[in-house]
Parts: sequence; structure tokens; C-alpha cells
Amino acid sequence: MNLVSKILLGTVGTVAGYLTVTAGAYLPFVIYDAKIGHRDSCDYLLILGGQVNGAETPSAHLLERINAAADYLKENTECFVIPCGGCFREEQKKSEALIIKEHLIKAGIDENRFILEDKSTTTFENFENAFEIIKNHSGKNPNDSSIAFLSSDYHLRRAGIIAKRCGFEKIGKVSCENKKGRLRNYAREYIVAYELLKKDKR
Repeated sequence: MNLVSKILLGTVGTVAGYLTVTAGAYLPFVIYDAKIGHRDSCDYLLILGGQVNGAETPSAHLLERINAAADYLKENTECFVIPCGGCFREEQKKSEALIIKEHLIKAGIDENRFILEDKSTTTFENFENAFEIIKNHSGKNPNDSSIAFLSSDYHLRRAGIIAKRCGFEKIGKVSCENKKGRLRNYAREYIVAYELLKKDKR
């Protein structure tokens, strides 16, 4: 084996080892958060968007979030609701935020409670845009308000880290039970751990 091959193999081994250690240390926290069943109270609830099929049909996991949000909002009647997610897929005709809002109104949630965040394409943008929306709506620093976000249970740990990187010093969580594809989603969280744990949030 020549020197170049040895260096290449050594580099690949180092990177693979680093990924294994960092992701392996992160994944137990993902599973722990998923099992808690978070249901924090808040003044503003962010509902993180998800896949839309075709023009305006929520995917199974987005529908899970919508149903979980409906249950929560019927019990917590005073908080404002910020559905998150834009319209950025080729066949999509409505934003994720609008789709979430429409389904929740059909479920009996008062239309006057909603403030749409309908420009984002990533979880980072969800929180960045929502931070400004809350600031403008409340007239004060969002960290002086009680804020929580709702997402699928496997996504809570990662989204919580992202929220802090986007300026939320403290943020509650509302868990949506992921009923299908749990192992696949845990595997995805393992894979994305390296990118998440890098210092550069992008």
C-alpha cells in the first residue's frame, strides 16, 4: 500500500470514528427526549411543519403533528399559535403553515389565535422567522414570553438545539408521538447529528 492510500484510509477512519462517537453520544438524548411526552404550557406555540404531498395534502407525519396540536390547543386555550413552513415544493399550492391552520380551524381552533410563519424552508428558518414574528406581535423580546414548539417526538432534541442557536434562550416542548417509522427516524437523527453538532449552524 502506497503512502497516499495509507493517508486516505487514515483520514476516512478518523472521520468515521468521529462520526460514530459524536452521533453515538447524541442519539441517547434523542431517544430520552422522545420518551418524555413533553407538554409544556406557553403563550406562543410554534407548530413545526413537514412534508406536503401534492398540492395541499399533509403527509402522515405532518397530520400527526396537526392532530397533536389540536388536542393541545383545546386544553390550552389562551396561547397564540404559529404554524411554520413555506410553500417550496414543485407541486405544492399552499404553504405548510396555511395547511396546518386550515386543518386546525376545522378541528375547532379559533382562527383569531393564528399567526402564520409561511416563508421558511428549514427548521432553522422556522425558528429565525418565528423569533421576529413573536417580537413584533408581543412588542418585547421573545425571551420575555413563554414559548414552546410542537414537533414529532424524535425531532424534539434537534429542534430544541436549533431553537437555542436561533436566539431562544428558553423554550418549552410539546411532543407529538411518532407512530410509524420510529427506527427509520432515529436512524436519520443519528445521520444528521454530525452536521447539527458542528459549530457552524449552517
